[in-house]
Amino acid sequence: METVTAQEKSDKSSQQSAKKPKFNVNKTSCSDRVNSLLRYLLVKTVDLLLFLVLFLFVLAPLTVKLFPGMGKHFIYLNGLSLPSYFQDLSNPASFGLNSTKNFYLSTDKNVVIGAWHTLPKQLEGDGYKHEEYESLLARTKHPILLYCHGNAFTRSTSHRVALYKLLASLGFHVISFDYRGYGDSSGTPTFEDGLVTDAVTLYLWLREKAGPDVPMYVWGHSLGTGIATKAVRFLTEQRKEYPKALFLESPFNNIFDAAMLHPFSKIFGLLWWFDDLFLDAMHTYGIYLQNDVHILHIELPVLIMHAEDDHVIPIELGLKLYNASKTRPKSFPPVIFHKFSKERGFQHKYIYSAQELPNILGNFLKGIN
Repeated sequence: METVTAQEKSDKSSQQSAKKPKFNVNKTSCSDRVNSLLRYLLVKTVDLLLFLVLFLFVLAPLTVKLFPGMGKHFIYLNGLSLPSYFQDLSNPASFGLNSTKNFYLSTDKNVVIGAWHTLPKQLEGDGYKHEEYESLLARTKHPILLYCHGNAFTRSTSHRVALYKLLASLGFHVISFDYRGYGDSSGTPTFEDGLVTDAVTLYLWLREKAGPDVPMYVWGHSLGTGIATKAVRFLTEQRKEYPKALFLESPFNNIFDAAMLHPFSKIFGLLWWFDDLFLDAMHTYGIYLQNDVHILHIELPVLIMHAEDDHVIPIELGLKLYNASKTRPKSFPPVIFHKFSKERGFQHKYIYSAQELPNILGNFLKGIN
């Protein structure tokens, strides 16, 4: 039997130990790495908070003071639109409007607006050429409705197109257009009177083409209620031209209250400079859009429509406008307020989808004719 000495055992054990991998005892432990990451995140969070404080309380108010015109961009939002590469406004058929003609009209110096003329549904199958549309305004005696859209995007926006189709099905010539600086219209929206001039000029052009006996109506939605209301006041007071009625969809009492209750304001409204953003724009560019003032001078029937779940212009502003209208002279035609319950989900721009809307409009028109 082979005998193994104690020395040999020791040498063998040393050799086995030498074969085992040795770990780097200087390598950073897991806990050290976690602590390092937490310190990094804390530093970056502090940096971000310091930047936000600097932006909100120094850079932003300084920018508002140096560039008061910024406020008008938040009001008009005319820059919020798809590039012309993605939409051809000269081709209404590409937006699902087959019996619609695109045309352009000069409304002011260096201002040409783009507009659409959608035929009443009753005339769709008669094969009229676009060259005949203008003469149809007088020949067919169908009523004409001028539509003033809200801020952002163009006359081609889907909810607007859906409303044109509905109104055309009710027998209206529907005239929609983009204010200066919107869509394919030239110019820039600055003073509110510029946008009002676009609406007034187009209305008077339609009256000239249609003749004195064709009924004409004006419809405004959202920001467009401010344009429509002031335009109608100008028409009645300055031109003695009286549309048959004024439709106000999702209106406000004045633009300042509308801006202060906008969802954007809920985020930034507590900042001391935020009010100045709009006040400076209002004073610099005369953007007041005081529906609650103008409606007192409009001797026309008015239909106000508002959804309870309107998150852009709360229904309380529509009610303020309605309450203001109650102080009109008693000899004036009525102002009707129609509320859509929040369960319907119409919010700010889907009232057109209400199945009862044709009846609401029809009953209103019967009551004033």
